Amino acid sequence: MIPGPLALLEVGASAGLTLYPDRYSYRYDGGEPLHPSTGPSTVLLECTTNGRVPVPAELPTIVWRAGIDLEPLDVNDPRDAVWLETLVWPEQHERRERLRAAIAIARGHPPRLVRGDAIEALAALASEAPTDATLVVVASAVLVYLPAAERMRFVETVRALGVDWVSLEGVGGLPTVHAAIPDNGTPPGRFVLALNERPLAWTGPHGQTLDWF
Repeated sequence: MIPGPLALLEVGASAGLTLYPDRYSYRYDGGEPLHPSTGPSTVLLECTTNGRVPVPAELPTIVWRAGIDLEPLDVNDPRDAVWLETLVWPEQHERRERLRAAIAIARGHPPRLVRGDAIEALAALASEAPTDATLVVVASAVLVYLPAAERMRFVETVRALGVDWVSLEGVGGLPTVHAAIPDNGTPPGRFVLALNERPLAWTGPHGQTLDWF
């Protein structure tokens, strides 16, 4: 839905593992997997969909990627890798193996991560993106950690950049998105996927389900 090539800037990037959507494989509704141009990835992400989801036919071309975090984690630091593993619940063995595979991919091309505040560091990092690519800011389950006033400052900062913005937040995370959600009830435990503050779908918190509006 966003014309490429893309420059990807994630806010709340942690170790930057979600800056590599072009290097993972995907399977929607149990169908044939969608792989990177180099072939099947060691990371396979699966999603169950409902509604007229625009399932991609190919992966995006990403020519630049960077992230911001208050405390960036280093994929090449064994201690940081162990910390990430501790955040996976003990019985979720498949998720732990997927995490390890993603870390290995990121180690091959370590992400550019900037230590800083989501609001204060955003414009400067965005200015480094190549001008011949579409800059996409991504914020996933991060705005809940900002007080309401700071959250709106972040929204205004992104708007001022004039870029595309993909958000995946809890129902009350973004007031403008919340107000535009179709009035068909709020499923429990779901997040809202939005593009440029326009709600697109309910999702599972880890992207495992996608229910298109």
